[in-house]
Amino acid sequence: MAQISRKYPGKSTEEIFAKVDAIMEGIARKMSLDYKKNAADKSGSVAKMGVSGAYQVQQDQVTIDLDFPIFIPGAMRNQIQQDIERRLDGLFA
Repeated sequence: MAQISRKYPGKSTEEIFAKVDAIMEGIARKMSLDYKKNAADKSGSVAKMGVSGAYQVQQDQVTIDLDFPIFIPGAMRNQIQQDIERRLDGLFA
């Protein structure tokens, strides 16, 4: 399981959640994953055929947990993780 965490000092939970929600929804659509969000908890998840990810926004931080089945090649796992990290790094750019 991989975990990605980023802090955005000065940004509200709502601002961060709105941006992360848009990113995760786009990734889910691109990769044909099921996407569910919980606006009240500022969280969401994506899943399909053993691939899953969940995120939680708290205060000025977002944490994303990714879980891949063993049959997903390491290169593909790295590509997905790097894509998410790149998007999070540019979240408020």
